[in-house]
Amino acid sequence: MRPYRTNVRHHLAFGVGRHRCPGASLARTEAAVALRVAAGRLSGVRLEEGGAEPPMLGLLSFRAPLGVAVSR
Repeated sequence: MRPYRTNVRHHLAFGVGRHRCPGASLARTEAAVALRVAAGRLSGVRLEEGGAEPPMLGLLSFRAPLGVAVSR
C-alpha cells in the first residue's frame, strides 16, 4: 500500500463484478481484526476536540483522514 503515490486516485484495489478481487473479503476481515486489537490496546486514547479538519485521502471507493489528533 502506497497512499502517497502520484496515481493514487486511479487505483481500484477490490473492484466489482467479475473483476472483483478474490482476496477482498479476507483483507476486510484482517483489517477488522487489526482495528479491534488496536482499539483494545489504546483504550485510554481519545480524539482531540476543536482541531482543524485533517487532510483527507480521497480514493475512488472511500475517504480517510491522513492523520488524527489524539490525547490520553
